[in-house]
Order: sequence, then C-alpha cells, then structure tokens
Amino acid sequence: MAEAAPRVIVGVDGTEGSIEALRWAAHEAARRGAPLHVMTCAELPVAVEAGMVGAGGVTGSAMDSIVKEQEAINQRAVTLARSFGLNLEVSGETVLGAPGYALVSSSHPDDIVVVGATSHPGRLTDLLGSVATVVVHRAKGPVVVVHGVDRRDSDLGRIVVGVDGSEGSDGALEWAIDEALRSGAELVLVHAWTYPYTAARLGAREPRDDMRLDAMRTLEACAQRCAEVAPSIRTHSIVSEDTPAKALIDAAMDADLMVVGTRGRGGFAALLLGSVSRTVLQHSPVPVAVIPHAD
Repeated sequence: MAEAAPRVIVGVDGTEGSIEALRWAAHEAARRGAPLHVMTCAELPVAVEAGMVGAGGVTGSAMDSIVKEQEAINQRAVTLARSFGLNLEVSGETVLGAPGYALVSSSHPDDIVVVGATSHPGRLTDLLGSVATVVVHRAKGPVVVVHGVDRRDSDLGRIVVGVDGSEGSDGALEWAIDEALRSGAELVLVHAWTYPYTAARLGAREPRDDMRLDAMRTLEACAQRCAEVAPSIRTHSIVSEDTPAKALIDAAMDADLMVVGTRGRGGFAALLLGSVSRTVLQHSPVPVAVIPHAD
C-alpha cells in the first residue's frame, strides 16, 4: 500500500486564534505543496466525562447538537481555507473525543500539526491546558503553535532556531534550513549559555572566557553546517549569555517563526519538560515550530 502524502493538519474551533492557525497552516501547505486537513472535535462536556451521563448530563439530542455545531464550524473553516486563493487541496473532518489526542492520533510523522495558542475552554483549550500541551508532547512529527491574531502567514522573512550542538537541536536546525529554503527566509541561529556552562569539551568549572569561546565554537559549527547544506540561505548568528528561553524570545521579536527541538544540552535539555518550553510557548511573539527528536 502506498504511503499517504504528508499533510498539514490544523485544529479549528471557531475562535479567532484558531482561524489564524488555519490561515498559517494554509500558507504552510501552499509552501510545501501539501494537502491541508482541517479538524474539529466534538467533545463531551466535563460533567459527562466525569461519569454523570446517567444523572442527565447530556441527552442524545444534546450530543447531536454538539456534533452538528462542530461540523458547521469545520465546514466554514474548509470554505475559508479554499477562499485564500492558494490552490490547495483542502479536506475537513469532525471527530468525537478530546482534541489534543484526536489531532495526535490522526497525524503521521511526516505531517505537520498546527494549533492556536488559545481557544475555547473544553475544545482547543488554553496553551497550558490540555490541547497544545498534549499535541506538543505527543505528536509524532513537527507541531506549530500559532500565537495571537496577528497576520504572520503569507511571507516568512526571518526564521529563528535554537541550537546547542545536541541531536535534538540538530533536528530543529535541519527542519529550519528546509523551511528557509522553501520560503527564502533568513535563518537566525541562537545559542545561549549561562555560567557555569555545560559543554562536552569542558570541565564543570572552566573560566568564563573559555566557556564563552566554547559557546561561540558550537554556534560556528552550526553556521558552517548551514553553509555546507544550503549555501544560498542568508544566516545570522547570535550567542547570548542568557537563559535559552529569553535569548530565543528576544531574537524572535523581529522574526516570523521560531524553531526549537525537543531535546538539548544544558538549558535546552528542559525543553518540553519544564520551564523553557512553557516560557517559549507562552511568550513567543511569533509562531513556534517544535521538532520532535526520537530517543
């Protein structure tokens, strides 16, 4: 059986944030020449999920109404995506169940899943609620979290990527290079270090100057890799004595997309596991692409 073509899958619940996620996903699908798949989820109310069906939580007709409402949202989103004039293959689907898990289970490693950072409670919920967290932690392939309602869809002029020489950041760099080639964007490589700096070639208590030099060498190696793999890409390097999250957020202020990996060394080791991921995903001024790294 032939493998399914890679898709861009976007979760939509009718909010402004999810519509901007739809817009971003449509333009990403156009950049990739990939089909766009729009998903909405009809989820049981919390009272029903807590086992209160028998107590009159939701009748069959009420559940039918929930499903029809989500189907209408899905159809409007599909129609909107087709109206963007991007010559896309667009499909839609409404499923029963928790949105985060539905999006993950419907995706393949080569797909890109796009979600808005905020939305209706109980559907595509707040970023640090169920959906974005579930998708980012569990997705088999790249996830893009789109922030706010600012238009950042049609052109990618500047892409920021966090690098630290680890396998996880190498995967993020490869994805960012590919995205820069598709869009003609400048690639900004950001490497942050803090004292004491943990590096493969240094002991735990090296002087600050040596630590700074090692950080610069790590960044230069990533820049050299870009030059070898994609010499046509314009690159800019930033080494910062700061926390990884703050360095990335600062660099992204005039960017269009941030790219991070799920594993790293030093500060990036906590990405998707604690404060770094939460800070980046909460406070990034631009969409964030999270690239998973297999153990």
